[in-house]
Amino acid sequence: MEITEATDGDQVQSKRTPFDLDLKSKPAGGWAGWLGPLAATGIAALLRLPYLGQPHAIIFDETYYVKDSLALLTFGHEQKVIEGADAKLLASGGENFSAIFTDGASYIVHPPVGKWIIASGEAIFGATPFGWRIAIAILGILSVLITARIARRLTNSNFIGTIAGLLLALDGLHIAMSRTALLDTSLSFFALCAFGFLIIDRDTASSTGSKIWRWAMVVALGLACATKWSGIYFAAAFGILMLVWDYERRSKNHEGFGIWLTRDFLPALLMPLTIIAIYLASWVGWFRSSGGWNRNWAEENAVTSWLPNSLVSLLHYHKDMLSFHTHLVTPHSYASNPWSWPLMIRPTSFFYETNPTCGADACSQEVIPLGNPLIWWTGVIAIAVMVYFAVARRHSAALPIAVAFAAGWVPWLFFPARTTFSFYAVAFIPYTVMALALSLYFVNERVKSDKPIAWRWPALTFLLVTAALTAFFYPILTGHSISYEMWQLRMWLPTWV
Repeated sequence: MEITEATDGDQVQSKRTPFDLDLKSKPAGGWAGWLGPLAATGIAALLRLPYLGQPHAIIFDETYYVKDSLALLTFGHEQKVIEGADAKLLASGGENFSAIFTDGASYIVHPPVGKWIIASGEAIFGATPFGWRIAIAILGILSVLITARIARRLTNSNFIGTIAGLLLALDGLHIAMSRTALLDTSLSFFALCAFGFLIIDRDTASSTGSKIWRWAMVVALGLACATKWSGIYFAAAFGILMLVWDYERRSKNHEGFGIWLTRDFLPALLMPLTIIAIYLASWVGWFRSSGGWNRNWAEENAVTSWLPNSLVSLLHYHKDMLSFHTHLVTPHSYASNPWSWPLMIRPTSFFYETNPTCGADACSQEVIPLGNPLIWWTGVIAIAVMVYFAVARRHSAALPIAVAFAAGWVPWLFFPARTTFSFYAVAFIPYTVMALALSLYFVNERVKSDKPIAWRWPALTFLLVTAALTAFFYPILTGHSISYEMWQLRMWLPTWV
């Protein structure tokens, strides 16, 4: 059937088969290419910013990152805290937060970038719930804009890009994670930026020959790895995909393997070194200190090495961190097997109280990063569709979406015994909504109609139902107090309790 898209403000018409989106053509541009993504971003802000300081509590793993971020601001490295530091910090109203720290350094198991992001909000707005959540909320909101623009570029469709942005704006897990001071939203943001740079590099490499966008990807991947080590999975996946595309481009231009080897592969070997350099630079506060954890380990143990003592000490520290991550099998009531993440079987309750603040006899106030059921349950089908089109048809949009999703999920399947949580899935939800938006386009193309709006009714209906579900679950995503009966009504599965 015939579809119409805007290219640099002009109307052009082209005939395409239902499953043949040609991303070699110029992406739809002009104001229409921004209107939908910006609208989705506005909705994301409306769902993530109001009552950001609610609940007035340090919830779930905020207990680590809130104080670690304040320590980075104060000492340049993480520091131990006094007994009852959470209550003291909350009662202080953000004033004199240095009183919660002791003299000893704190042992931590994640690199600093994500904590520095949280610290930026604390530095500007104070050590309050709003202060330590605002920077993460901004990254979550920007992720919606980036997702929409990437989907638009991948498919050359303003419609698909807008749908992808709206789905991410409405997803419950992404809403809750954008309102909580954890590291995973930062990881998701940097990985998403890297993915966008990868796609731009692929689209422009043939015409410009410039490699600036792949180096932008490398910087984003370095920041992802310096937030959580699982950024390495995205770095490996995106690097391989980049080299595969390079080889295909060389082949189409009748350039041999040697050209690819010398102009693409060998220069790409500098990229892991750049990521490592960015990672090490993120530890600048630890390097500049004298009291960071294991900072003087090499001197204290009389280690001789051609490396600087500070780097030897950091490597030893990382050996301990690696041991922690590979042996983390502590039982937890909200632990979730990675196989179940795409179906959102066991969400993690971040906060739950029963104070009678809702006007009923029994109240529930909860923050639970629960994905929108319609997005997640149909998203499994959409990802399967992407895998099929990526493998069977080498679909130019489905392939990178499937690879990015796999980078965020598949590596965790090899650690079934490790203590993991379903909210880690925020790293791959942007690619799930891209897959859904593209799948909805495929469905729309099957609806025969000459009316420009009517043929889109499946996607529009899907969006309306999704929005209704988001509104229904919103109180338990954001810590609003509701009656116990209303809370029970939202616990669709026994594993959500």
